[in-house]
Amino acid sequence: MQLSRKQLILIVSLSGVALLLIAGLFFVIRCGGKRDPIPAEPSLPPATEPPRPSDTPSPSPTAEPTESPSPTPYFLPLVPEGGTGTPAPSSPPAPTPSGSPEAERPKDARDGVYNEQIREFMAIGTLNGEAVAVLLVHVEPPEATIVTIPCETAATVYTLSEGAAVERTDVAPIGSAAARAPGVREGCWNLVWAVKNLTGWRAPEYVYVDLACMEAFFSFVPSLPLERGDVDLAAFAEMLNEEGEARARSMGEIGVGAARFLGRVSLWDLPAFRSATRGAFGSSLSVFDLLALMRALRRVDTFTVTVLPTEIKNGVRVLSDAAELPF
Repeated sequence: MQLSRKQLILIVSLSGVALLLIAGLFFVIRCGGKRDPIPAEPSLPPATEPPRPSDTPSPSPTAEPTESPSPTPYFLPLVPEGGTGTPAPSSPPAPTPSGSPEAERPKDARDGVYNEQIREFMAIGTLNGEAVAVLLVHVEPPEATIVTIPCETAATVYTLSEGAAVERTDVAPIGSAAARAPGVREGCWNLVWAVKNLTGWRAPEYVYVDLACMEAFFSFVPSLPLERGDVDLAAFAEMLNEEGEARARSMGEIGVGAARFLGRVSLWDLPAFRSATRGAFGSSLSVFDLLALMRALRRVDTFTVTVLPTEIKNGVRVLSDAAELPF
């Protein structure tokens, strides 16, 4: 049987398309299966004690040579007491293990756990570079626990240079950590480290959304169901004007409403969603991990939103002594 010219062209074209599809699928499997791990905190710059005034030296016998004192190392408090500038050391640091960066941070039974039974990550919502939503999420179907931190809460926050090296430390609003880095990715790392400095809990993964995309999001989602009733774009804008624990709870409820909405649909069947969040969404998770997370959220019946309690001390919002994570 001899094929015509048109049939040969059609077969060649279909073969080429098939090869491209196979290559594309291979690329997605290869790249989509990779996570972007959050590195361990970078080394802090050496701290030095302020110079001490000395009296006019008087003649004395030649003293025995002594070793110069080593610089005072940093010791990061979990809950800073407020104020500004580099926190002073409060006690000697624990010895740092040698080896890989993974070995340098303390091991936690929850750290890095990500499977079909339990998921933990930090959800970050930013506006104009700063985090206005800081949500610690613990998913264990059929329940999910969301703990929100008021973004004005004072914490030990790093300022990062190129390469994510620490230039300085300050006691500053925790939401500012996202903007104290050369890029969005490093800003998310910085916020993870700041939350660890504040609470002792280190998020193994993060999911990031630039809330500037919410106008486009609400253009195809009429409203989101929240505990206080449905919310639309105007209500969302009003929530951003709230402060402290009120805004933290609102942001937690927004996250729950979005999770419930996305749990009813297929993310990849929403071209409008992809268009609205293009360039505004990022994650340390791989594509396959995100899809697994979506499946887990569909199995969640109960979302519990709690806010870490804060108080004002010397004009600075800090975590209250009663603040405690439920997981």
